[in-house]
Amino acid sequence: MKQVSVVLGTLSLLVLMALQTPTGVGADRLRPKGYTKTVANLQKFYVEFERQVSREFHQWQEQGTMSPHFRQLIDASRIAKSERAQEVRELPTAREGPLCAICRGFGGSVLEFRREGASREEVFNTTVELCTMLNLQEESICRGLIELNIDPILYIVDNRPELTSASLCAVVFQSGACVLDDLTFSSWQVDLDPNGTPVTASKSGTARRGPNDLKIVQITDLHMDPNYRTGYNADCGAPACCRESQGIPDDPAAGAGHWGDYRACDTPWNAVEDLIDRVVEDHSDADYVYHTGDIIDHGIWETSIGYNVRSINRVIEKLREAFPDTTVYNILGNHEAHPTNVYELGEVTRPDFSTNWLYHLSADLWSHWLPRATQQTIRLGGYYTALVRPGFRIIALNNNDCYTFNWWILYQPDALKSQLQWLHDVLLLAERSGEKVHILAHLPISSDCFSVWQREYRRILERFRDTISAQFHGHTHKDEFNVFYASERPEFAVGVAWNGGSGTAHTNVNPNYVVYYVNPETYEVTDFESYAYNLTAANLTPDERPDWFRMYTFQEEFGLSDLSPAGVDELIQRLGTPAGRDELRRYWEFKVKLADASLANDCNESCLLNHLCEIVTNQADDDRKCQELSETFFD
Repeated sequence: MKQVSVVLGTLSLLVLMALQTPTGVGADRLRPKGYTKTVANLQKFYVEFERQVSREFHQWQEQGTMSPHFRQLIDASRIAKSERAQEVRELPTAREGPLCAICRGFGGSVLEFRREGASREEVFNTTVELCTMLNLQEESICRGLIELNIDPILYIVDNRPELTSASLCAVVFQSGACVLDDLTFSSWQVDLDPNGTPVTASKSGTARRGPNDLKIVQITDLHMDPNYRTGYNADCGAPACCRESQGIPDDPAAGAGHWGDYRACDTPWNAVEDLIDRVVEDHSDADYVYHTGDIIDHGIWETSIGYNVRSINRVIEKLREAFPDTTVYNILGNHEAHPTNVYELGEVTRPDFSTNWLYHLSADLWSHWLPRATQQTIRLGGYYTALVRPGFRIIALNNNDCYTFNWWILYQPDALKSQLQWLHDVLLLAERSGEKVHILAHLPISSDCFSVWQREYRRILERFRDTISAQFHGHTHKDEFNVFYASERPEFAVGVAWNGGSGTAHTNVNPNYVVYYVNPETYEVTDFESYAYNLTAANLTPDERPDWFRMYTFQEEFGLSDLSPAGVDELIQRLGTPAGRDELRRYWEFKVKLADASLANDCNESCLLNHLCEIVTNQADDDRKCQELSETFFD
């Protein structure tokens, strides 16, 4: 899943890429009092910090030695090892300012260094050294990440002379402390059909689960690691551990389990096979399967096109064997690209930067299940639409283009409009045809998508709220959901998105999959069941298959009248009060899939509030619903 290499070409990005892996810590969504004033003061601090770093950086390059002051700046900026393993969005609000400063100070210096004529080799060596000194990753991982990303980043820097470190850091960090003040990134819009109706109430829906409901299984984030080895080092400090190259640790407790590991480890092939086989054995009556991306592991510093192709082929072949007659709707994850997260956008003519290899591969592999008409858009951009049955349509997005770690956003941000406009146009045709639509997208809209993309997606969702019956996401590895509210009338809920969790245990979660029940007329989700196994118990009996169990049934657990936006909003309001605290804790326990490692860390009331805020926050700069819930949370 998640996120720097050279600031894009340069250290700014470097800072981020090193923070590319997920944890079980909840995002710090609730901003403290005085936040706006703090951010205003930070803008002045950034300018001074950049000035100091730039002066000392130039002296280092000219004289070949670092001054004591420069070393002090580096020492003060060095991040903790624990921060390496966190998504930027999962870091505490108090860290937003310091990390933005690191990005702008050191990244800005490298950006300037390149524009003053530094060669690729000079930029590479400098950023590797800074990456290591700032403790972003170990030297070998810094070297691998920068080598994989430096060429597209330098291309962007060289061809966007107006790109500043302030804009660069604001896009990639997307935190309130990094202010984006550049119309190049925000002035584009989707052309929206004007015939929608204003939102005057929350969207209600189908009541309870019925005997004729469709059954849809979601499998997501398998993260199969062909280098996983039982007994090898699970506590290695890299974005992905438990790998053959990392050796067998002296302490047996640090060794990888047979079925996976709660630490920063991905999924052994035997566990991937078992999950898919369990779905076939226990849910042979499934009507469809949604496979929502991230086949590739977290070894983001040493991927290659050939490596990714082999893993993708292996997993899709297993799915084809398991579901020869059941349609599997596949989408791409951010890890399928090489380099990780980097999906070409805009008018880039260099073939070595193209993502076409992945699109053509996907079109070929997915053709077993999909109609021929889907081929054109899959080969164009990895997305498609298909009529499942009369009145019911799938729209499968490749929204990895909006990931803030997709460097190409910095090159031509308005190129993001293309796929969103296509989404709008398909929804408009579906509306006119009386069809209901499920949208599949790997990245949750609330999770790491560029804020302007989020803004435009919300406009589309609100306009076509009566056509869109459900949304399905992956990426976060959590069993969770998001509620969307009208932008101008945030008291009204207009959509719900369900997250299928993950097949991987990376990090501190149990593997799982989800079974949805869908009304055959409205195509709304009426209920779902989440299935998991306890990884601790499974690894105690490596010669036996894991003991999968139904973790919970959503309606049964939370007693909803229905799972419409209106119905789920009622649950949110209940969870946002002291009377709903036990239910909210139970939601968090299911979110981490009852994983021993997460339950041992516990989640206090502030933590629980953050998890509640994650449900209702769908745009980086819009925390209105979170603030509203915080006012009732401690009553």
